[in-house]
Amino acid sequence: MKVDRLSPGQMPSRLRQIQSHGKWALDLAEFNCAFRAKGGFDPGSVAIVAVERARDSTICGIPLKDDMIVAIPAGTSVAATVQPGLRYTGAVVPTSIWVEIQALSAGTILDRAADHPNAVRLSASDAQMFRSQMEAMAYRFGEAASDSALPEHTPIALAEYLGGIANAFAGARGNVETDRSSSRHLRQAWAAEDFIRAHIREDIPIIRLCKEIGISRRQLEYAFRAAFALSPLEFIRAVRLNEARRLLTARGADGLSVTRIAMEVGITHLGRFAASYRMLFGESPKDTLQRARR
Repeated sequence: MKVDRLSPGQMPSRLRQIQSHGKWALDLAEFNCAFRAKGGFDPGSVAIVAVERARDSTICGIPLKDDMIVAIPAGTSVAATVQPGLRYTGAVVPTSIWVEIQALSAGTILDRAADHPNAVRLSASDAQMFRSQMEAMAYRFGEAASDSALPEHTPIALAEYLGGIANAFAGARGNVETDRSSSRHLRQAWAAEDFIRAHIREDIPIIRLCKEIGISRRQLEYAFRAAFALSPLEFIRAVRLNEARRLLTARGADGLSVTRIAMEVGITHLGRFAASYRMLFGESPKDTLQRARR
């Protein structure tokens, strides 16, 4: 999973993970900085994400909403934009277990859940019920993990939780649909993102980006605000800073200088680079480089 930080965090993020030998896992997360994540998902597992606070975040092209449940099937190429304040709980189980739970609990198998992400939005009371179940499980399994290894098989409590989720999907009238306008803006922003990453060492004026994507400057600005909560220039700057950090960390021991690495990712204003880098990552480029050389 490749992660680019898009904003500094005013408070530390929290991520609690409980895992049993790769067979099943629970995540409880609260993020307090913005970031962009892209990567492949486990080819043999399904992720069930219960969103408590969405904060205009997106995952797999789905604009998240409070009290939404998202099912991410095995092998999905995941792209997520996380905004500060996103809070969710997640469960990961083998695909075979999820299919069996759907059949037993809901009396049906969600065919579409097998090949692309699917989402439903719950009532506030149902969402709170599921959150309470997850928090109780996390406490119980966390206590058990501190004393001994967790069992490989899916616990009964987790299966019951997932059974309720399966019922919620089966009882929904239809998937949560992304309106055409939002979908178009996301696609435009993602196409621009791909171009930026492929040409990160080059000068990328906004007019060039507009021509490549085939939209106006105003449309491009709106697409980036909708997808990343950043302007195109702010996003380009953030991508360059993250690429510089990767190079500083990975190649610092090769004797390269901060200046050389900055130029490799298209940064030419070194004074501004150092200030922006420190603001985003909480340390100077020189600090990162020196740590890589130890």
